[in-house]
Amino acid sequence: MKFEANIIEFLQAGSNDFWLYFFKIVTLFGSWLGFALALLLIYFKKKSFSYAFFVTFGCGVGINFVFKNIIMRPRPFVTWDTIMNLGGSSGYSMPSGHSCSAMIIAVFIGYMAIKYGKSKWTKVCVPIIMTLYFALIALSRIFLGVHYLTDVIAGGCEGLIVAIIGILLYNLVMKKRKTNGKTNQTESDNNK
Repeated sequence: MKFEANIIEFLQAGSNDFWLYFFKIVTLFGSWLGFALALLLIYFKKKSFSYAFFVTFGCGVGINFVFKNIIMRPRPFVTWDTIMNLGGSSGYSMPSGHSCSAMIIAVFIGYMAIKYGKSKWTKVCVPIIMTLYFALIALSRIFLGVHYLTDVIAGGCEGLIVAIIGILLYNLVMKKRKTNGKTNQTESDNNK
């Protein structure tokens, strides 16, 4: 853990007002603000997919809460007096809720761009942008002194698993709906 504390200390050594405000703004996009913006974007592009995103995000938040209270790892600034709490967070550290949320957002928007995007630019650039988005959220949490590197990795892995399951279940439901719709259409044609 000393290695991870050294990373935070290194990042905070270069802190100034610009970086503090920058990372405080960035970190907002890894929580409810990011969720709300992503939900609106997905809703206007693919309404049914937004429902899957909403449920998946809620499940991710719930699972993260359970894991935090099982693991009960203290925040870095609690354990190391050389680390400043620049983020104002309290509670437990692992896994990072912001990283979990950001990963779910990134995977859903990236998947939507690949599956439903019309241009090659959209299919290539949006997933790259979402990867950078996740990396910035993770970095902001470490810089602010509220998470260790392993916290953001664990949160990201948790979010990735939850997002993949959410997308797989969405595709399964949509496939069943298509199959049922065709079956109902065939039955009505046969009754005529």
